[in-house]
Amino acid sequence: MKDLVVIVPMHDYSKENVELLKKAIDSVPEGIKVVVSSPKELSKKKMKNLGENVTFIYESDGGNFQDLVNVAVNAIDEKWFSILEFDDTYTNAWLSNVENHIEYMPNISVFMVLEDIVNFDDKKYLGFGNAEAWASSFSNELGYIDDECLQNYFDFYLTGSIFNTADWRELGGLKSKMTLTFWYEFLLRATNKGKKVYVIPKVGYVHSLNRKGSLVDEYKTNMTAEEIQFYFDLAKREYFFHPSTERNLDYKETTSDKQGEGMSDE
Repeated sequence: MKDLVVIVPMHDYSKENVELLKKAIDSVPEGIKVVVSSPKELSKKKMKNLGENVTFIYESDGGNFQDLVNVAVNAIDEKWFSILEFDDTYTNAWLSNVENHIEYMPNISVFMVLEDIVNFDDKKYLGFGNAEAWASSFSNELGYIDDECLQNYFDFYLTGSIFNTADWRELGGLKSKMTLTFWYEFLLRATNKGKKVYVIPKVGYVHSLNRKGSLVDEYKTNMTAEEIQFYFDLAKREYFFHPSTERNLDYKETTSDKQGEGMSDE
């Protein structure tokens, strides 16, 4: 499929991560171009033997996950793209399901896929991702994710999804300063702008959780339940604003401000 490219955000080329990256790229169907997006200071010597179909794009400021995705999307020419985390893989049926749905539903902005969620270390099955879209009482139309249902449900997985490049650019991509809940905020922004988000009712992606040193692991280690809730509430407040005007809102600074408001000068 010439109109589809896979983007892999990659910020750490340790030996273990490079091995994971190779497995991830091996799961990409033949003929699909892979773009690895990395901080500029990383050495090219660590990026050998990843395949002839792999190209590299560099984020000059060495940004976070959101920055690495955004810089890659701004550089591609393909109509559609998908995001692959370097410790995940596509299933064998991913591409055929994608092609069929794009052909018959070309006006969709985001095609999400059902995901098998597995534990990173022992590959033990943990759950099923994105299946809620097919619950009869979930949203106004079966298989779709809309703004109304997003007000009550936020547990979605967006890696492995297929995004319309033009619609992504129109929406402004991911907010760099939106910690933890940047995918949720993106979905809220997309549906609020009238973009169609549809879940393909086939398993297309295997998502690994609990890898030591991963972004999710970092959140679990460093964030309290109150802080996590803060960021989900923040996403609901911020999705009306375009990423070009995003504010740098921090949980610790916000709570400090509240504490300061309650202090007396006496």
